[in-house]
Amino acid sequence: MSQETRAGGVRQGDVAGIDADGLLKELTTLQHLSPRKPLGQVVSQLVDRTGVCPVAVERALGWLGLDASRSVGRLRRGELSQLSRAIHRFWVRALAAEAKQDQPAQPHP
Repeated sequence: MSQETRAGGVRQGDVAGIDADGLLKELTTLQHLSPRKPLGQVVSQLVDRTGVCPVAVERALGWLGLDASRSVGRLRRGELSQLSRAIHRFWVRALAAEAKQDQPAQPHP
C-alpha cells in the first residue's frame, strides 16, 4: 500500500483517517488505562472509539490466535503491533470487496 499523503494529511490506505499506527496507539492507550481487562472487551472499545469493522477485529484475533479472554496487559508491544496491522489489513480488504460488489457490471465490447 502506498503511504503517500493525500490532501488533508490522510495517507492513502487509511480507512476513515485511521491507519495501523493509529489503531496501535488506541490499543496501547487502552492497555495502559485498563491492563486487567480481557482483550475481547478492549477490542470492543476499539470498535466503539474508532469505528473499525468488528468482523475485521474478530478475523484478526483468530488469524493471530489471540485469546479474547486474555488480559490485555499481558500482551507485548509486538503482539499489539501485529494485531493493529492485521485489523487494518482485514478492514481495508473488506471495504475493497464491498466497493467492488457495489460497482455496476461493465459490458464488455
